[in-house]
Amino acid sequence: MTINKGTKFVVLTSQRSGSAWLISTLNMINDSTAYSELFLDRKRIPGEKKWDSDFAYPRFIEKKHNGLALRPFSVFSYLKGLYQNPGAVGFKLMYSQLRAYPEILFYLVRHRIRIVHLIRQNHLDVVISHAIRSKTKQSHLVTGQAKKDVQVKLDPNTLISQLKKLQRNIMLARRLLRWLKLPHIEVAYEDLLRDHSHFALIWEFLSINQEGFVPQSNLVKIRKGNPADVISNYEEIKTVLAGSSFANLID
Repeated sequence: MTINKGTKFVVLTSQRSGSAWLISTLNMINDSTAYSELFLDRKRIPGEKKWDSDFAYPRFIEKKHNGLALRPFSVFSYLKGLYQNPGAVGFKLMYSQLRAYPEILFYLVRHRIRIVHLIRQNHLDVVISHAIRSKTKQSHLVTGQAKKDVQVKLDPNTLISQLKKLQRNIMLARRLLRWLKLPHIEVAYEDLLRDHSHFALIWEFLSINQEGFVPQSNLVKIRKGNPADVISNYEEIKTVLAGSSFANLID
């Protein structure tokens, strides 16, 4: 198994897209390190145990910048330090974080950083995942942790606007990547989960020779069951979606 030592990348995505699962899978590869949200504007809680605590890189907000306190120079310095680490190195970047730190785009373009654009095709699943996260206060489950049956109630008055926003964000990201001519591929969480052969696109793009082998993530899905099992007001939500372009998401 070999890997191009110079491969530097970003996983561009949105919340609740399966990105932690992908990041943890990439971390199972020799000479490859993929970090979580480095531009999350929240410091880690000392002593708090997270799934990535053993290898986490200091977030931008936690890092000292050797006198370069002003943006964009502090951001450039931070990314330069990150990508000096050996092996294939990447991190998860949310759409919202890119809007908050637009200078990251300049760095990505200047250094031709490879972009893995991860999407979740079923926007309803994203909304459900947000609702479960809000109710359980739990973002991820590590292998061995018990799953719980959880039901959530979705707001029928705002659901369509939420789905449209998720769809619009993906479209805007696609246009931006094309406009900037950044080296990128788009992969869908559902495809990766359903058929691991889709990982071959990522291996080729990041110059990874995995010979068909897909490492197993140490994260598992929190949600159990289909939408009818999870959404407490399922029939109401189904009726709302029936008259929209999102009707197929609940089938």
